[in-house]
Amino acid sequence: MSKIRRGGHSAEGETLSAGRVEYLEAARARVRTRRIRRTVVIVAVLTILVLFATGAVGSSIARAKDLVDTAVIALAPAAGWPQQTGITDPDAVAQMSGSFVEMGGDSCVVYSLGGTRLNSIQSGYARPAIAAGKTRFVLYNRSGNELRVESRTQNLYTKTMDSTISLCAVADAGQVAVVTDSTDSVAKLTVYNSSMQQQLVWNLTSEQGTPLRMAFAPDSRRLAVAAVSAVGGQLTTNLYVLPLSQGDPVCLGSENSVPQWMGWMSNGFLLVLYENRAVLYNTSGGSAGERASYDFGGGTLVSVSNTSNGVALLLSSGQTCTAVLLDGELTVGYSGSVLSASQIIRAKNDGFYLLTDSTVERFNNVGEFQWSQPLSARPRALVEGRQILVFTGNTVQVVTPPEQTASSGQ
Repeated sequence: MSKIRRGGHSAEGETLSAGRVEYLEAARARVRTRRIRRTVVIVAVLTILVLFATGAVGSSIARAKDLVDTAVIALAPAAGWPQQTGITDPDAVAQMSGSFVEMGGDSCVVYSLGGTRLNSIQSGYARPAIAAGKTRFVLYNRSGNELRVESRTQNLYTKTMDSTISLCAVADAGQVAVVTDSTDSVAKLTVYNSSMQQQLVWNLTSEQGTPLRMAFAPDSRRLAVAAVSAVGGQLTTNLYVLPLSQGDPVCLGSENSVPQWMGWMSNGFLLVLYENRAVLYNTSGGSAGERASYDFGGGTLVSVSNTSNGVALLLSSGQTCTAVLLDGELTVGYSGSVLSASQIIRAKNDGFYLLTDSTVERFNNVGEFQWSQPLSARPRALVEGRQILVFTGNTVQVVTPPEQTASSGQ
């Protein structure tokens, strides 16, 4: 009968020295370590294979790049303002996380809100357009079939579509929606995940219409699509919400008007501005459909700006302009005549800004004038972060409220 030997003895029963015991224990530890390492390697390889098979590794890499961009912006020394961006008359300005993108002609630049130049692109596109999310944007050619997905500091993807691109949208989580011409339908809508792998395709029929506006929900799980079709010689807008997990579009309603703007007020409510009224839609549950509306009263929409607090509208009626502040339920907080202006920007805290031919005007949430800042050139855009940035000519500069200037001098 064999015996199980324990302690400091050899197989022959001789007593082992302390050094010998220590050596054997170290050898056993090395064997265990090699086994653990081998197991870890096997598990890691299998995990990577699964991630590649499911596309998750691409999403992880994309998220890692976004985190690197955030770190670069946070750690880079702020260059300060003013800065000459090289774009004289911007066609579009979009704010992203800690930064903004400005486009003029075929040139596109990205700056941090501290004034550091992060990226510069010369696309050569004949009809360029941009669509921005939280950490990335798409620069696309509306008379061609190429698009570029850009982070705040570098190019992530360049993709050539099979046909001409008419519209793009970007989600805060990085998904990209692209509308192109199609030989099999009136339009083809393709949604890509954050690593630009195809997620779903929707071929729209002539009854459904051609997408004219798109917007991802704040949680990036659904896409709103306003598609225009001709019914009986009259243009009709069909409004859909497309769940990205299922891909089955849900029609919220139709309107005999062309959509001028579309944006989400929250994950459950979508605002669409038509030619003569604003409509708030409930997008989920059994009560999906029109929830509230605001009539423009014969005014023409000039500008719109939304924040988490609500939306600001600038309406024109002949020689007069009206500023309107609406909350998340389209309840009017303020409506009144204002100076003739080209843009209205809803302030983050309360109130709004107006951009006139030569000034920036600030009003509170009940329409009371607060301050005015004269400028040497016409303001084209305004971005509100820690500082108020105004775009004039090829220069971005800080506008400081008079009360802040007075207090800093004391």
